Amino acid sequence: MKNNTYLKSTLLATALAASMNGSLAFAEDNLNQANQSTYTTAFKALDVDGNNTLSESEAKKEKLFAKNKEFVAADANYDGSLNEEEYTNYKSKVEQKNVKRVANDSLITSKVKANLLKEEGVKSLKVSVETNQGAVILSGFVETEAQIYMAVKIATETEGVKSVKNSLAIKKQ
Repeated sequence: MKNNTYLKSTLLATALAASMNGSLAFAEDNLNQANQSTYTTAFKALDVDGNNTLSESEAKKEKLFAKNKEFVAADANYDGSLNEEEYTNYKSKVEQKNVKRVANDSLITSKVKANLLKEEGVKSLKVSVETNQGAVILSGFVETEAQIYMAVKIATETEGVKSVKNSLAIKKQ
């Protein structure tokens, strides 16, 4: 009886794992298709002359390509225009880079907050931490100058932090 129950449990777990993998793959495929569809729609909207390529003036209507260097970087075959693949590849690469930056900033913010929480001398729940491209901004209210010093020191010593802007203030009693 135990073997039969074990076998059923194993089969059920295997079936669930297989269906989850299939669902994740399906979701990833749908996300990729949605991105491709979005890029295709945007490309076609910019292609005002309908020749399936974007001239520099057509591409500049999109903020990403407002600077000449972005257009040149996207023009993989150096023909002075962007086909849909060049447009899509470059736009996707830039968006992925931005997502990575945001994720890194979130990680830094979490590390700084965790380090502040570990320090008993700092009222860390009253300290706000924001990060942008590795630059940390501390704001909020603390009770003493020593707490400000400690919070700045902790943030500065946290891995990944490039700079710290201190906007902490001492709370008036």
